[in-house]
Amino acid sequence: MEAKRTEEQKIQARVLVVDDDPILLTQIKYQASKFITEIQVASDGVAGLDLWRQWQPDVIVTDIFMPRMNGLEMSEAIKAADPDAQIIVITSDSEGESLRRALEIGVERYITKPVDMHLLADAVGKCVRDRQQTEELRLTRQVAALTQALQEQLEEKQRAEEALKKEKAEQLVLINRLEEAHNQLLQAEKMASIGQLAAGVAHEINNPIGFVNSNLGVLQNYVKTLLNLISKYELYESELSAESHAAIVALKQETDLAYLRDDVGNLLAESLGGLQRVKRIVQDLKDFSHISDSEMQWANLEDGLESTLNVVWNELKYKAEVVKDYGKLPEIECIPSQLNQVFMNLLVNAAQAITEHGRITLRTRQEGENVRIDIADTGSGIPLEIINRIFDPFFTTKPVGTGTGLGLSITHGIVRKHNGRIDVSSRAGEGTTFSITIPIRQPPSEPMPDGRSR
Repeated sequence: MEAKRTEEQKIQARVLVVDDDPILLTQIKYQASKFITEIQVASDGVAGLDLWRQWQPDVIVTDIFMPRMNGLEMSEAIKAADPDAQIIVITSDSEGESLRRALEIGVERYITKPVDMHLLADAVGKCVRDRQQTEELRLTRQVAALTQALQEQLEEKQRAEEALKKEKAEQLVLINRLEEAHNQLLQAEKMASIGQLAAGVAHEINNPIGFVNSNLGVLQNYVKTLLNLISKYELYESELSAESHAAIVALKQETDLAYLRDDVGNLLAESLGGLQRVKRIVQDLKDFSHISDSEMQWANLEDGLESTLNVVWNELKYKAEVVKDYGKLPEIECIPSQLNQVFMNLLVNAAQAITEHGRITLRTRQEGENVRIDIADTGSGIPLEIINRIFDPFFTTKPVGTGTGLGLSITHGIVRKHNGRIDVSSRAGEGTTFSITIPIRQPPSEPMPDGRSR
């Protein structure tokens, strides 16, 4: 039992006392008020339940047997509304059925009659502490629930941010794939164009290889003859005589040694010249189709025109005379292999536009901070009704199976990628001129979402 309380040690609580004994109510109200700060009383369960609803006390002290509504019925109603309500039962039978029923309802404590005010105060104090602990536990659970909800919201936000990052990453992958697909398409078109020229290129390569091989065959026979002469000389060297000397001289005359010595040099020079020609053609083809150079670099477009001409020469030489009007362009910042693709597309188109034999003119000029390349032909020209569509993807006037309709579209895309423009002027029956204008120095590139430069 706790020590007896003084006025200064009052329990800070509101206590509702319900009993049909007015003497006990008066006794509790006035004597227990020395130990408890607020006390109100009711004479039966109905009044007690109404007062509980209005006043919301911290502790309910109730008798069991009362008129209208007994203490157990009232307690059961209160517990149904507030399971944490603190109820003390006053009973004269500590082992009776009524007390067991009270405990089943959830009544926390009981005190026996006659009521000891100090015991009542102790029971109320314990109920207040239990109520506080229950409230603290409830608040702790609420804080935990709120914390859990906040954590779930944070996790949901993180998932949303991760989903957004993933979406951005997927968009970046898509951009990269589209760029890769464009490069593959560009290269496929280039390879298709080169495939059309393969027979001509093979012809250009086979000619020098043919005479180099023939010359080397002759040279091999000459070497055998010289070796035979040397062998003969070695057979007679130890027994030189006038007769032997005469035989050697006759053999030299027979093999025309002086001519062999002169002709060997010519054959070797001619062979080396042929090999150099093969090397130049192959190198030009390699330079033209080299796709690994995808970064901007400084290059001379007139050199690129010359390299491309060597690659497509077999397509041009039987169709047109090529006139060069070069203006000695400065080097420009570009991707040379891509601009070579532009030149090839336009040169092959020019040759195909010429029905019998015509002229293709290549003109280069510097215009301020730009360079301009004109490729003009004397072909059949482009009809006015389709001239605005020639750069559209898959548009072609060629028969099905002979053109993809991508050549000029890719050409236009490459020029735009170099921050330039391509113009076309044409007259039916007179010819067409494509004019390409490209800045000498490329403007600063804009960063992409992944930090790379465009």
